[in-house]
Amino acid sequence: MPKYAPPSKWTDEFNTPTIEELRKLVINDAKKAFDKAITKIEALGDIETRPHWYGEAWFWSVAFFAKDSEQPLAIVVPSPEDIMIATQLTHEFIDQLSTRRLKRFVRDGLELAMPPHDTDWAYWLIPTPNAVEDVMPVLKSKYNFYFKDS
Repeated sequence: MPKYAPPSKWTDEFNTPTIEELRKLVINDAKKAFDKAITKIEALGDIETRPHWYGEAWFWSVAFFAKDSEQPLAIVVPSPEDIMIATQLTHEFIDQLSTRRLKRFVRDGLELAMPPHDTDWAYWLIPTPNAVEDVMPVLKSKYNFYFKDS
């Protein structure tokens, strides 16, 4: 009789994992990117970090909430194959964002939150700590735009 394999901590909707359990799912250098993303995002200001369920798309992810905000500043999706950072962006924010100095992959991620796409989520694969550094200007700008004076 085959043994029952329990679901991954990442995909088990009914059992909230810890951030450390989510980190264990990430492989190789992506662990360094995971750690750097958490450190850098939390350093932006008064941020609450906690696991949050995002349904069948992103399962359990690490969500970063600025003080008194219902929407996350960003999330880190600990997909074992493709760790990523995602954030919801308004057109008002994107219009004021200086994209000239951003790397191409960062600009490409922003395009998903703009028309004609039917979503306001931008996301980026962050397989290395350097990729986290490349995305951080967008998150820092978002934090300053929405939360700096609150």
